[in-house]
Amino acid sequence: MRVLAFDFGASSGRAMLGTFDGEKIEMKELSRFANEPVEVNGMLYWDVLRLFHELKRGIALAEADGGADCIGIDTWGVDFGLLDENGTLLSNPLHYRAALTEGAEETLAAHMSAQELYAETGIAFNRYNTLCQLAMLQKSGSVPLKNARTALFMPDLFTYFLTGKAVCEHSIASTSQMLRAGYPAFSEKVSGAFGLKGLFPPVTPSGTVAGYLRADIVRELGLKKSIPVAAALGHDTAAAFFAAPAEGQNAAILSSGTWSLLGTVLEKPVVCEEARKAGYTNEIAFGGKVRFLRNVVGLWIIQECRRSWEKEGIRLSFAEIAAGAEKVAPNRFFIDPDAEEFFAPHDMPRKVAAYCERQGGEVPRTVFEIARCVYDSLAFAYKRALCDLEKLTGRKFDALHIVGGGSNNDMLNRATANALGIRVTAGPGEATALGNMLCQLIALGAVKGEAQAHEIARRSGQVREFLPEI
Repeated sequence: MRVLAFDFGASSGRAMLGTFDGEKIEMKELSRFANEPVEVNGMLYWDVLRLFHELKRGIALAEADGGADCIGIDTWGVDFGLLDENGTLLSNPLHYRAALTEGAEETLAAHMSAQELYAETGIAFNRYNTLCQLAMLQKSGSVPLKNARTALFMPDLFTYFLTGKAVCEHSIASTSQMLRAGYPAFSEKVSGAFGLKGLFPPVTPSGTVAGYLRADIVRELGLKKSIPVAAALGHDTAAAFFAAPAEGQNAAILSSGTWSLLGTVLEKPVVCEEARKAGYTNEIAFGGKVRFLRNVVGLWIIQECRRSWEKEGIRLSFAEIAAGAEKVAPNRFFIDPDAEEFFAPHDMPRKVAAYCERQGGEVPRTVFEIARCVYDSLAFAYKRALCDLEKLTGRKFDALHIVGGGSNNDMLNRATANALGIRVTAGPGEATALGNMLCQLIALGAVKGEAQAHEIARRSGQVREFLPEI
């Protein structure tokens, strides 16, 4: 059986074809493409039609390679498209880093207090949350929002473009700060307070078939037949967590990429005030379980530094940046990766150096010193997050599983093992695509649930181990 996973990250996307032999999944990359936002009149948007073009191109490549039995799509969280009463997209989806959401905390507080919102939704406040974006669009008098009949999260929007079916997959909906904690439904209290009732479709369980490719797309791409499109784990972090090696309750999970998300899977949400103050959030894993985690600004800072360096004519791969940083003495420079100045794009190396100078510490000057500063700072941010996770769950974690593209950075893996003082495993690097594929196979009935999926994941991905050296 062959399944086609589209994994749209916040900086790039790819089409991955998986072949399942009943024991493991062999993956093949069909295409990889940039996912770069476009700034227009000071506002940041996703180039959604270009991404949809790449999606159709991936389907055509899969057909040329022998075809696929199913398609699944995962993306970053929170962002959405607005459709009118005829199902027409009203505007390009906003990028979660758009300046629109500055001051969102005060706007939300006028409707519900931070404590009320957290108790109801279990989602930590972040200015980029779906609820923040919608509240600020309301405040600005957004014409597309006024004319919208339906809103769809990004993976659901692509599914709609392919099938004509509007669904709202559970894991991606849980990033919105609009679901009732522990329930597969939007909160009536939140929707009522903000005047957003009925904007999204009802929540759809992960691992179900959403629809089939439209006839016009089948003709356009020259396919032999229509293909089912699954409501897989639409949130990329949920998919990555699903493919992590399962070692019981004593192992935490870190999904590492543009964002770093550190946490564990629980049966029920944790919505106490201590969790809110610690910045922990309750998103949804497969089967309605809870991904209790904290968002840390991850490799975004390195990605933005690299863009700035390229403008200066310094062209280095991420592997070359990590290799150069490892030659710099550790623990000389530190930043708080979650500080507000690192949220927006542009001129990131200067922001890193300026932060260190303001704090009165040693200031990184060279490319590799700046990179070392970011990597060491991320490792210690993970340590803080893990300490809070242990306090909030009452568990003691003796291992950390790093999955996703960032798990390929051995320099950061070693720094993390040293900072945490516990065993770190890295991989699979393709965890997001693998989790997506496993969820598709469940939708098709080829895999019989979570336990079997985890067994297949262990057999399908390469995992490396890092032990503390200091």
